[in-house]
Amino acid sequence: MFLCAVMAPFLGSALAGLGGRWLGARGSGCVTLLGLGMSAVLSFLIYHEVALQGSPVTVDLGPWFQASTVSVCWLLGFDTLTACLMVTVTFVSFCVHLYSLGYMQADPHLPRFMSYLSLFTGFMLILVSATDLVTLLVGWEGIGVCSYLLIGFWFHRLSATKAAQKAMLVNRVSDTGLLVGVMMAWWYLGSTDLAVWTATSTVAYYADWICLALLAGALGKSAQVGLHVWLADAMEGPTPVSALIHAATLVTAGVYLVARTSSLWECSTLGRQCLVWVGAVTSLMAATLGLIQNDLKRVIAYSTCSQLGYMMVACGLSHYGLAIYHLMTHACFKALLFLGAGVVIHASSDTQDLRRQGGAHQALPEAWSFLLLGTLSLVGWPFLAGYYSKDAILELAWATAGATGVYSHALLMTVAALTSAYSFRVLYAAFVAPANCRRTEITTPDVPLVMWLPLCLLATGSITVGYLLSDALIGWGSDFWGTSVMLAPATFSHIASHMIPVWGAWLPLSTVFIGILLGICFVWPMPWCAEAFWKVIYLFLQARWQFDFVWNQQIAYPVLKLGAHTWSTVDKGVLEVLGPQGLSQAVTQWAVPGVRQWQTGVVHDYALMLKMSVLAGIILLALSGAHVDYRAMT
Repeated sequence: MFLCAVMAPFLGSALAGLGGRWLGARGSGCVTLLGLGMSAVLSFLIYHEVALQGSPVTVDLGPWFQASTVSVCWLLGFDTLTACLMVTVTFVSFCVHLYSLGYMQADPHLPRFMSYLSLFTGFMLILVSATDLVTLLVGWEGIGVCSYLLIGFWFHRLSATKAAQKAMLVNRVSDTGLLVGVMMAWWYLGSTDLAVWTATSTVAYYADWICLALLAGALGKSAQVGLHVWLADAMEGPTPVSALIHAATLVTAGVYLVARTSSLWECSTLGRQCLVWVGAVTSLMAATLGLIQNDLKRVIAYSTCSQLGYMMVACGLSHYGLAIYHLMTHACFKALLFLGAGVVIHASSDTQDLRRQGGAHQALPEAWSFLLLGTLSLVGWPFLAGYYSKDAILELAWATAGATGVYSHALLMTVAALTSAYSFRVLYAAFVAPANCRRTEITTPDVPLVMWLPLCLLATGSITVGYLLSDALIGWGSDFWGTSVMLAPATFSHIASHMIPVWGAWLPLSTVFIGILLGICFVWPMPWCAEAFWKVIYLFLQARWQFDFVWNQQIAYPVLKLGAHTWSTVDKGVLEVLGPQGLSQAVTQWAVPGVRQWQTGVVHDYALMLKMSVLAGIILLALSGAHVDYRAMT
């Protein structure tokens, strides 16, 4: 059962990718859907056995390699943390697969697309079930490669290929930091096995360095400030790809990595402070960027970036279970938002610009209902999924003593208001405002059943998941996580968060109404951004806080310029002169022609050269004072 849950997506991917020509679009979709359905059902059974019954399982697939003191085996570990992630990944991926059958039905390359989706899910399952950081890297790099293939799926679009390359290159930077962290952990802890990390972690100087390296690895995958620049451009891929990447797979890998190595983070105060700072700044930055976006999918993408900042803050405040809880609830309503937006885009001739939409609540009342539900869950409307998890993070920040708690709570409350503002702005612009599209973009909504069914499943999750999992995952005194998530003995903020004042617990609800007012009043930038002060802020946000300018002009351009200089002076200069090519050219172009000139064919020239050689030899013997034994010569 455990091995089948992980391998089923790979089998479906192989059949669809290699046999898609014979299976056809419908056959490939059914094969991959069957593989994901089997994996999802088995994941729920694993959750029941491992998490609810408290029976962790380890599957040994044999040794992989051994070098010096590094011994890596293929071990798949299934504990509470793995079970929760497997349920989340397979459920959302199953909904995305089913949705793709309707959304991509007119695409001639549907078998290849479904194969990529299943392969993506399979590598994510490898990542969450790995017990060694080296085997975790297999899944980590696998989802990176699959994200490149999926973002650039429509490779005939130049913008899609550039977005895929950008995502790959940015993640290469962060993956280098993760690789350095793995090597440092092996050097200081003596192993890359996560169980050994849990047993040997201690407060030491090297814990800070390892945690900072792991944070560098998480920055790229989870799109945190500085390495978030690929996230919005990834919207060039098909909408199901956006839903899968942003809801339950790629961007959640960094949060999972931090939670899985929680025993090490608890030994590093500096590392946790960096997590809080990075998460809070990322949330604020992404929320401000979402305010001025006119692309429907990019607004939701920046919302994902902002919510990932919430999860990082929860990890930095030593409540890793809360971060995973928010990850699970966020996966439901964020996938609902993306797939609901895909319905609107699909029914309006693939128009994503909010300025060319409007009036969709009459043509697509079901999509309006689903997007409204997802938005209310995102902003934390009472008793929906986001209300239980997001408000719990705000309460945790309130209960944390010191400047860290004040700083994180102030920024996250501001982010909550901005989140509500741009979320309701999207609803108003796409559904309530008068239609502003071209005549050719007005189509008759023809949404197939396979696109509505996943939305119903995700809507059910957005309503019930928060309430059903609240007591188990973050309840006071709950031992749900066991040893899969470790906390320092003196950590009490997660207990104090249950005892804050009532008015403090209801304070986040006020941000919903503030956001509604701001979203409706400032749905379009004109005329208020015509004023000089607001115009500067608006243009700064349109430039994405100048991060792209800094990366391109201040970092990438000097590096490329240095590379061109070293290429001309070293590669094409010193190495060519002293290398095999330079030596061969010296022999063929200088030595051989010079020797050839000596071959005149005249006997007198050869006799002269012989006499000169003999005289030169006699002179050298005389100058060196060599002793000549004449008796031996006679």
